[in-house]
Amino acid sequence: MSKIAVTNIGQLVTLTPLADEKRLTNISREDLGCIDSAWMTISAGKVEASGTGELPSQYKGIETYDAQQNLVTPGFIDCHTHPVFAGNRSQEFCQRLDGSTYQEIAEKGGGIKFTRRATLEASKERLIKLTESQIDKFLKCGTTAIEAKSGYGLTVDSEIKLLEVLAHIKQLSPIHLETTCLALHAVPDEFTSKQQFITEMTDKLLPIVAKRKLAKWVDAFLEKGYFSKVEVIPFLRKAKQLNLGIRLHIDEFTDQEGGTLAASHGAITADHCEHTSVEGILAMAKTGTISVLLPGTSLYTKIPFANAKLFTENNCPVALASDYNPGSCRFYNLGFIATLGALHNGLSMAEAFAAITYVAAAALDIHHKKGSLAPGFDADFLVLPYPNLSDWLADAGQQLPKEVFIEGKNIYLR
Repeated sequence: MSKIAVTNIGQLVTLTPLADEKRLTNISREDLGCIDSAWMTISAGKVEASGTGELPSQYKGIETYDAQQNLVTPGFIDCHTHPVFAGNRSQEFCQRLDGSTYQEIAEKGGGIKFTRRATLEASKERLIKLTESQIDKFLKCGTTAIEAKSGYGLTVDSEIKLLEVLAHIKQLSPIHLETTCLALHAVPDEFTSKQQFITEMTDKLLPIVAKRKLAKWVDAFLEKGYFSKVEVIPFLRKAKQLNLGIRLHIDEFTDQEGGTLAASHGAITADHCEHTSVEGILAMAKTGTISVLLPGTSLYTKIPFANAKLFTENNCPVALASDYNPGSCRFYNLGFIATLGALHNGLSMAEAFAAITYVAAAALDIHHKKGSLAPGFDADFLVLPYPNLSDWLADAGQQLPKEVFIEGKNIYLR
């Protein structure tokens, strides 16, 4: 691949200070690594150099892309999504407007179980097409890497089918995709014993997932009415034995001691955290477990927003993600999510932007190559129609990127 120079950049956001220090906490504006009136060079799909003013003479004559004084940032990274599903749960949104809660809808056969029924009826080919359409939404909004979960199958065979769908898309899509097996999402109706279901997912599904390398992580929904701390421990231990990483949904509606559980089992992330205790936050900070806050879900379902300051002031890393799914959050624009995180979770501009780029990359264990535009990093970047990052954050992602580049290649879907 030939060299490319991106010139005439209004403001370039590199996050080089964070990448150089491999730091995920105590993030200030200086850590954004902003360069005004900037240029950037790319070689073999990697960032080579950047600076301010005129393009240096040694780069004269190479192919150039004129950014036309627009904002250039790293591609966004969504570290919590549920994009593999069939069916439509828009009626549940209106039920919540009429006063029903997420839990009440689930108890009447809605929620995860509704999506599961529709997903089981869909062929693998149909699910591939549906998921590809979801991925295109992310790309158009500037997301260049995602974590994608299974979880709407809830039998050994159907969970494998969903993971195979993701494996297929991973091979074909330009987006960087990391996969999680969300085996403990809910207990299907055909299981009269919750323990029987947990045992089947633990002893039958996980060995297949590990042997076939269908997922990098496992996940479980730690919440009242779903799975308790005691119930998920054997599942997490089995995952560790199989060298599968751990992510957890924790404390969305109630404090289930999810923070301490995540920390004690070496989870890379603990997600939601709306009701996580200070004790749990301190435990996560000690082990480096990243809290993934999901403000879109709080807005969409009218539950409390997680207080990010409790995490940042205790040196617990904070990422933001969409939680895109068919029922409790249909937002997929991370620009909008970043603004929500600043307004309602209490993050600063620098913290909110790092939370969808460099810290989110760390939540996927790819922060050695993505989430920054430091030299040597993948040239995943956006050309955004804003003069600077402040203007972008204030606009809540309402304008889509002009261009999306992944590893130096323009892949924008018009």
